[in-house]
Amino acid sequence: MGLKISERRIFLSERKSAGNRLTIGFAGIADLRSFIGLEYIKGMTKACIDYDINFINMGGAVKYSIFEDMNFTQNYIKNFKFMKQPFIDGLVTWTSSLWDFMKEENIVKLFSDMSPLPMVDIGHMNIPNLTHIKIDSTSAITRLMEHLVKKHGYTKFAFFGADVSQPHWNRLFTYRSNLKKYGLQELPDSVYMCRSMSEKHIFEKTEELLKHYTLKEKSNLECIITTTDIIASILIEQLNARGVSVPKDIAVTGFNNWYEGITARSPLTTIDLSYYDRGYAAIEVLIDKIATNSQKEETILFPTKLVIRQSCGCLEREITSAGDHNTTPKEELTFDFNRDFSEIELREYLTNNLKQKFQEHSRAEIEQWIDSFFHDLYTRNEESRMLQQAKDTIQNIRKKGEFIPDLFQESITKFRNTLLPFLKTEGIDSLLKMENIFHQMRSLVSLFQKYESLADRENPYQINNISERAVSFTSSQTIEETFNILSKQLEDFSVPSAVIALNDRAARNFPTPTLSFFYPEETPRHTNLKNTQIQEPHLFPKEAFPQNRRYTMILEVLSAYDYYFGYAFFEMKNESFSIYEVLRLLLSNALYSIYKNTGKITNSIQPTLNQITSIISGKKMPLKHQRLTQDQITSYLLQHLGEKTDIQKMAEFFLVSKSYLSKKTKELTGCTVQALHEKLKIEQAKNMLLSETYELSKIAEKLGFQNQNYFSNVFKKNTGQSPKNWLKSQ
Repeated sequence: MGLKISERRIFLSERKSAGNRLTIGFAGIADLRSFIGLEYIKGMTKACIDYDINFINMGGAVKYSIFEDMNFTQNYIKNFKFMKQPFIDGLVTWTSSLWDFMKEENIVKLFSDMSPLPMVDIGHMNIPNLTHIKIDSTSAITRLMEHLVKKHGYTKFAFFGADVSQPHWNRLFTYRSNLKKYGLQELPDSVYMCRSMSEKHIFEKTEELLKHYTLKEKSNLECIITTTDIIASILIEQLNARGVSVPKDIAVTGFNNWYEGITARSPLTTIDLSYYDRGYAAIEVLIDKIATNSQKEETILFPTKLVIRQSCGCLEREITSAGDHNTTPKEELTFDFNRDFSEIELREYLTNNLKQKFQEHSRAEIEQWIDSFFHDLYTRNEESRMLQQAKDTIQNIRKKGEFIPDLFQESITKFRNTLLPFLKTEGIDSLLKMENIFHQMRSLVSLFQKYESLADRENPYQINNISERAVSFTSSQTIEETFNILSKQLEDFSVPSAVIALNDRAARNFPTPTLSFFYPEETPRHTNLKNTQIQEPHLFPKEAFPQNRRYTMILEVLSAYDYYFGYAFFEMKNESFSIYEVLRLLLSNALYSIYKNTGKITNSIQPTLNQITSIISGKKMPLKHQRLTQDQITSYLLQHLGEKTDIQKMAEFFLVSKSYLSKKTKELTGCTVQALHEKLKIEQAKNMLLSETYELSKIAEKLGFQNQNYFSNVFKKNTGQSPKNWLKSQ
């Protein structure tokens, strides 16, 4: 990073003193089933707090948009209209988060067109004129290989990745470079790049691997390096199902330090990518770019951390040293594990020892834990009773509101240390098996701790509460009623402030709304702003936001059933997307009902008179005494664009025979009924394509075609081009 902290703070202080506090935006799509997006945003939010700058969160929560029938990508891209000066001074982008939704060239163009806005990217893509903060995969794989070769002495490796993005191939390149560095040969049939990270495709490659290698006690292969914890954890499960134990028969490593790695059957040695720290650093780098007015394109490699767990073959120091010294405290009970002893003796010793350490627990509770321990130690291929008991215990403690993760972790350590001296006498397999379970027990506590944190952020009870009150939203008859209900919800959710701009009528296009709602109360400043029309989103008046203090706002576009109503800014006190997404969903549906009931929804996408005229060849103007006119025929067909052509039904509607309808349509329009209906549908399809709101499958469905392929064929027949090529030509 270019500036010293003191220089950075002087720049920000001068901006603030001039009444122009720095405002930074974030553009990305966060998968709320994964912690990555949340960690990025936590890091960025904390940096904005520490540096006392405004933060506009334009991240879309894709997993909370699954109930929308609108095209998610097109809806999300509407946010980009805000991503200009003066609304924001700079932008942190997560371009690769759009990878699953858009073509790479479209992503590159989307962000390239935003230049010269200062931007810093935290993804793996290369966008011209941006500063990129990327993980240092080269040093990460190098550090991992050094541990495997020097610590374990492994020389026979295989590699598992996925052909889904460039980082997987970059890690393969570094892996091969390190093989050469240590003078090792790449074994035949030892590199596998799966078609995706799905279980099915990893299974296919696992089957290929097992055709070439037996994977027993590291005889012909010692370690498999993978490009992500997801692949590694699935691979471990599939190997285990085939009787291959990790790390006894084969070591496996991951990459990313995701929850899948922590909770794997054999907890993964992996690379931690420091998502939180990268989010924080992105804000600092962006501040420096703005302060120095730098347009330089550069790449900053962010250091990673090697996380050593059990899957590579490492054992914790406690295991290898357990029982090796005689420093047991006087009050600690002792047991001679070098003599023959019965199970009943051992159970008695363990019970008394644990009762001494856990005096608050009854003897029956401790005996239940010991029963679970013996079950797990000597029973194969069954679910762990210790894990299930740990889950039940944590749940019971949480219900009482007494769950303290650190104390629970300490209890696991005490329990484990009591059992380790005995486990050493049972051999390495028993050690490894129980070590897996203890690791997972610790991970379980960590996960509960994480979910406790998420619960504080997402507050599912509040979400349930708002869902219960959804009836209030949908039953409101006016905008004013809806705003009153919303005010109560915002109070319940402890949302400090909100601003909403609404369009006068629902529209297919992004709206030009007016400022309509302020929370918590409307001040004289708000009164002056109310009813101000927002001609361009990036000209949204910052005066509508809290004054004289820092704020973090989240943008929510209000839309339902392909219609846009406006947008809302909610001030974020809670870090979770989910609360604001649920608010948006309920508010959007309420607005849809009100707009529909008050006649404010119109289908703005419809063939125009010019379009209709262009496809009708008849020149004779219809006489008033004629039973059917051009206008009647075309109006009827326009109203039934979403249906298959039904001449019988149409004739019955006009109270004429089918033959008369067919003859008159041909005479007035130059087309058969079927052909005219088809041409009108194609004109409608053109409008829908140009609106960029609909995918081809959606257009086919809405226009009554049996499938997308049939629609494309009909479109090409009428225009001479496929829908995609026609759109490019426009």
